[in-house]
Order: sequence, then C-alpha cells, then structure tokens
Amino acid sequence: MTKRILYLILLLLPFLGNAQNVNLLNNLRDSIRSNAQKMVEDVGEQQKKLYSDRIGDLVTQFISQEKSIDFNMDSLKLVKVLTSDNKYIRIFTWVVPLGNSKYLYKGIVQSYVATNKSYRTILLEDWTSHLPRPENKTLAPNKWFGAYYYKLIQTKRGSKYFYTLLGWKGVSKTKQSKVIEVITTKRNGEIAFGYSLFKINDYQYFEATHSVKRLVYTYSAQGSMYLDYDYQTILIKTNKRRKRSKRRSKSNIGFGAQQKLDQPKEKVKTIRDNMIVMDRLEPSSPEVADFYDFYFPESNIIDALRYEKNAWRYYPDIDARNEANPNDKKTKKVEYDLTPKE
Repeated sequence: MTKRILYLILLLLPFLGNAQNVNLLNNLRDSIRSNAQKMVEDVGEQQKKLYSDRIGDLVTQFISQEKSIDFNMDSLKLVKVLTSDNKYIRIFTWVVPLGNSKYLYKGIVQSYVATNKSYRTILLEDWTSHLPRPENKTLAPNKWFGAYYYKLIQTKRGSKYFYTLLGWKGVSKTKQSKVIEVITTKRNGEIAFGYSLFKINDYQYFEATHSVKRLVYTYSAQGSMYLDYDYQTILIKTNKRRKRSKRRSKSNIGFGAQQKLDQPKEKVKTIRDNMIVMDRLEPSSPEVADFYDFYFPESNIIDALRYEKNAWRYYPDIDARNEANPNDKKTKKVEYDLTPKE
C-alpha cells in the first residue's frame, strides 16, 4: 500500500510543479499590471521611477521562470509584451511619463540561446538623447533608441530571422514619432537594433535612404498617424510597352509606325498581402518643411512597406483597400491612438 501511494505521489509531482509555476507566473503578471497602473497615476517623478524599477524586477523574475515564454501576456496594456512566432524573442516595453511631456523608455528582452537551448535576459537602456540622427546606426541594447512597441513582425532571409517592430515614441510637447525598428540575434542570444532591411527610393522624408537602418516618422504632437501591419489589397499602375510583331509589313515601316508600337499601355497590378501601411506625413506649409513639429498625417495618401525579395520594399501613394484576410477567422479592430494608457 505504501509503495502504491509513493508511486502516485511521484506521478503527480510534475503536475503539482506545473500548477505552482502557473500560479507564480499569474501573480507576477498581476503585480506587473498593478505597478504599471500606479506608475501612470502617481504625480511624483521619483515615485514613478520607483514603480518602473519594480516593474523591471518583476519582469526579470518572470523571465527566469521555466516555460515563461509560453505564458500568455496579452492582457497587459501599459507594459506591452510582444513574442515572435518562433519564440526566439520576447520584448517587454513601457513608458515612464515624467510630466511636462517628457518620457523615459524602458525595455527588457527575453532572447533564445541556441547553443544551450535556454533564454537570457537583456536590459535595454534608453540612449535617445545621445542619438541626434538614429536612422543609420546599429545599436547595442545599452544604447537603445527607446520606444513603446506595439507590433512584432517575423521575417526570414535564408536561415536568418529578422524581427521588425512598430513603435510609438513621445518626444516633446510639440512632437511625437512612430518607429520601424529591426532586431537581429545571434546563436548566443546577443541582439542588435537596426539593420539595412529597407528599400526606399524617391521618398524625400528620409535622407540617405540607401543605408537607412530604422525608420523614424516625426510629426506634430497634435496629429494621429496610422502605422500598422495589415492585410491589404493594393492596386499599382504599371506602364508596359507593346511587343513588336515579328512579321514585318509595309505598315510597320517608318517612324510613325514605330512610335505607335512603342506607345506605353497602362496596366494595373493587384497585390494582396500583409504589409506595413502608414499615413504620408507632410508639412502644413512649404515654409515649415524643416520643422517636424508642423508635419501632419495626410490620411488620403497612404504608403506601404511589403516584405519581398528579402527586404521591406517601399510602395508610395498606394490605392489601399483593406479587406479581411481569408486565413484569419477574426479581424482585429485597429488601435489608432497608441499613446500608452490602460
């Protein structure tokens, strides 16, 4: 009888351990949520930072738990948690609102270590004030261009994965930004921010487009720019020349006939795919073109980035027609105002 009881206890031990682990993860998630709410409600700057430090400690403790990468964190709002499809990357980001339209950005990455099949915890340090021109820089975690990320897109080139992040960034009383960032990883779990994964031509908003490593859209704090990853149908006009006939006749001889044969024929190409879609930013007048405080979204001009041939290719001024993805059972409502709030 004793042996049978012992056998049952040994059989149940893994289930008891899993139950304890789930309870601990639940408690940690609830504590993260509670401290985040207190952080945004408190008026004292030092107290806000204290709550933020507590969030960092709780997130670090959460990551250290077994199978935490599989635990659902979608219910968190003020602390945004994004996980890649392959579960090689999970990133936690939050914003500390310091008052007077000043923000401090915090982040922690849970990164997969392929060499020993474990995870490492990487703290991110906001280096924004030291990065006057961040578009063409590859950055280490301790020199991070801080942002509150709300979307993660996993892509692949050969055997290498890329993780594209969409984020919001409050800048000042008069300016805010949307950011398209790329994370790359190594087998030992090390990460880097910024990669030349973009093919952008003829877009005057960005300079040195051949080497751009991240896209930063800065515009008026009074505006509301749409930037998200959607399933879209876009129509692209293409001009193709008519093929010459192999048969030669009298009607084909002469300049006039040749000109008629080479006359472009307009065609429309239809593309249906998931892509990054955004409002075009334009200055309120030509006189303020050098001041991003006066840039506003033109909701009637839509641009897109589609991942093709191992890069995000830029499609300007598209005819976007948002349709339901036939592979999705439900279509999520798009969140336009991505300023951190509960």
